[in-house]
Amino acid sequence: MNELLIVSILLLMGAQFGIALTATVIVHPILLMAKKTTAIEVFKPFFDKTHIWVLILSIIVTLLALAYSIVTENWWWFGTSMLMHLNGPYTIVYMMPLNRRLMDLDVDPTSDQTANDIKKWGTLHLVRTLLNGVIFLAFIVLAVCTM
Repeated sequence: MNELLIVSILLLMGAQFGIALTATVIVHPILLMAKKTTAIEVFKPFFDKTHIWVLILSIIVTLLALAYSIVTENWWWFGTSMLMHLNGPYTIVYMMPLNRRLMDLDVDPTSDQTANDIKKWGTLHLVRTLLNGVIFLAFIVLAVCTM
């Protein structure tokens, strides 16, 4: 049972980190290379899908880490999962205003503001990617130390 929880946490956290890494190193550079109208047309559905999945994955990982911590009394797992939720306040303060502008129905895809917002989005998202990477590595270290 404990091994199943560890494997589940690692797989789901790995998926979450993979989504963030893909956004930062693949999707964002493509958005910067694309025409302005294409960039916003790609950003909107990408954002719609990924932010929901990242939220779902973070909740599931936290619940699994809590279950593992309760069963084993090793609270490092739950504590590490809680670090993932630092993305929430960061997103609300720094990224949400920009996300709202980019997702607005009346956004002008040809404006310099939209182009600057897409450029800035990548830089801001890099912080989230790095945090998810550190947490994923911390879970790997915990798994190695546990076994």
